[in-house]
Amino acid sequence: MIRVGVLDHHLNNYHADKFLSLLRGPLASEGVEIAAAWESHPTGDDWCARQGVPRAGSPDEAIRGMDAILILAPDNVEAHLEMARMALPAGKPTFIDKFLASTGEEARRIVDLAEKSGAPLFSASSLRYAVELEDALPALGASVPECHARGLGSWAGYGVHTLSMALRLMGSTPRRLIDTGTPSGRVVTLDYGGGRRAVAEVRTASNEWDVLGWAFGGRAGDAWVAATVRDYDGFYANLMRRVAAFFRTGVSDMAPREALMVVDVLESADRSLSAGGEWVPLSA
Repeated sequence: MIRVGVLDHHLNNYHADKFLSLLRGPLASEGVEIAAAWESHPTGDDWCARQGVPRAGSPDEAIRGMDAILILAPDNVEAHLEMARMALPAGKPTFIDKFLASTGEEARRIVDLAEKSGAPLFSASSLRYAVELEDALPALGASVPECHARGLGSWAGYGVHTLSMALRLMGSTPRRLIDTGTPSGRVVTLDYGGGRRAVAEVRTASNEWDVLGWAFGGRAGDAWVAATVRDYDGFYANLMRRVAAFFRTGVSDMAPREALMVVDVLESADRSLSAGGEWVPLSA
């Protein structure tokens, strides 16, 4: 059994509940146990008592004696750097939920710290592993010439999910981007060179969960392969299968450069929009 320690901003969040239920239920055969959990800003009821997870009195208690570390804080990505500073020096496989950090500078510090300490590092959005997307990949082939990805939520907190679908389809090496949208309706074009482009659209509204969702499409020859993401349980399960494999092997499904590109795109799109929609080079 792989013993995992959790570091979180506040444990009363959907990801903490979902990941734990998967590892105890459908993915129990993966052999991953949440053996301790620590939170910097407890809210609500006692999550550890409710879920039957040993509460760590300090970050060190959630790290020492563990085989791997799970950094959550999905709604407080600004806390990832400090938590990474706590976890990575132990040299253990460490997964960081959603994306590395809220700025490229902080993301690079995390990657540098992982390299110096020899800690295997993995960070990804669950939408990268949408069931519908994985089903579509064989029909799309190795090099997709153009794609679109659409999603909901704020760009800062949820843009990563839509962006991750586009990068899974097209690869993590776009050369530049431009955001021609609005603050509530982001329209980000990623230019890969050679005529290859991806468009990621992310919209936010008071009723976004009722009328919006995630969808994608990619060109294959003279046809399009497209789908709407409907299996929400499936993308969480697919992510946690990869996280479990990472904890076992220390081999990440994404290279650090790919994780850095995610943050670079999120940050660069803000610069493009603020400049009235100008092309911004990407350098991650």
